[in-house]
Amino acid sequence: MPVLSAPALPALRIPARVLRRVLWNLLPATLVVAVLADAMSGEDGLLRRHLLRQRLVSMQTELAGLEASNAALRSEVEALRSDPDAVRRAAAEELLLAPAGSTVYRFGAD
Repeated sequence: MPVLSAPALPALRIPARVLRRVLWNLLPATLVVAVLADAMSGEDGLLRRHLLRQRLVSMQTELAGLEASNAALRSEVEALRSDPDAVRRAAAEELLLAPAGSTVYRFGAD
């Protein structure tokens, strides 16, 4: 029984000058794309730097808020150490203590 085979495909003949032209145009374009991709998304790429800069700004904002809060707490502590009226106010607010003979008003349902 004879063996059947597929018909042979004709070989593609690409002229050398067309092949050279494609290589000389394609190779630089590929290199440029690869360098740009690395610059954008590499380990130290622009995208990573942008994300780090955003994180730095948010951390600096948070730090400024914490420093303001610390300053307010420091002034409150200093007032409690030096001002007897501040101690009375703090006791009245936190412990619901009042001097004898004073009237205490409570608002809200804490």
